Amino acid sequence: MKQGYEDAFMDLQSDYISLCLEYAEGQAEEVFAYLYRTDTMRMFNAFFRSGGKILAASQMPTTCNDEEFMQVGRDDISRLEEICHEYEAAPPNEIRMHYDVKTGQYDADVSYEDYSIKDKVTPMQVFMKWLKEEKQKCTSSHV
Repeated sequence: MKQGYEDAFMDLQSDYISLCLEYAEGQAEEVFAYLYRTDTMRMFNAFFRSGGKILAASQMPTTCNDEEFMQVGRDDISRLEEICHEYEAAPPNEIRMHYDVKTGQYDADVSYEDYSIKDKVTPMQVFMKWLKEEKQKCTSSHV
């Protein structure tokens, strides 16, 4: 792996969070962004904590175009592959990003395992499970 990869990889993740924040139009308390890629599959999606509730992107009260938001996220997966190729790094299969707007705290889980083959699940199933888990955390913390 060539020098500079980590910076380029972090810049791409920052761009994803910026895309989500722009989409949320200042209404997000937290951003949860998900991307998945293999040689044959690409997926991007996001959800948010807004008003103390976990909301899918399509549930956010925003004037932005949902389809355009998702398309930009999917298109940026090509940038991920270009960065990995340029810096001779293996591209990850999955990235789960979490950003807390108030504290500025950012965390990402990066995986190089293609679970769609091994576990026979789709990226959408994994995304929906993550969304459900975060909804449960949010609900249980407000009881």
